[in-house]
Amino acid sequence: MGVNVRNLDQLREIVRQRRKELGLTQKLTSGLIGHTQKWLSDFESGKVDPPASMLIGVMGLLEIPLQYELPNTEPDGLDQTEFEIDFDMKLDR
Repeated sequence: MGVNVRNLDQLREIVRQRRKELGLTQKLTSGLIGHTQKWLSDFESGKVDPPASMLIGVMGLLEIPLQYELPNTEPDGLDQTEFEIDFDMKLDR
């Protein structure tokens, strides 16, 4: 089941929940994305806003899909196109 993320606070919660589901600590997760544990803690608690590249890195690491549904281009509603971006990160640590 998908969730329509409408704001950064919802995404913060998804990141925090997914990290915990995977059994990852903030320290380990932040090290894998090349940031400090304090930064990840501040992000999850809403104290800092991430640059897009960092957010995409966190989502890729935690296997959180980024999905975008293109607007319907056909009047009959039959040609609705959807695509998914798959983040396959290779970590050399």
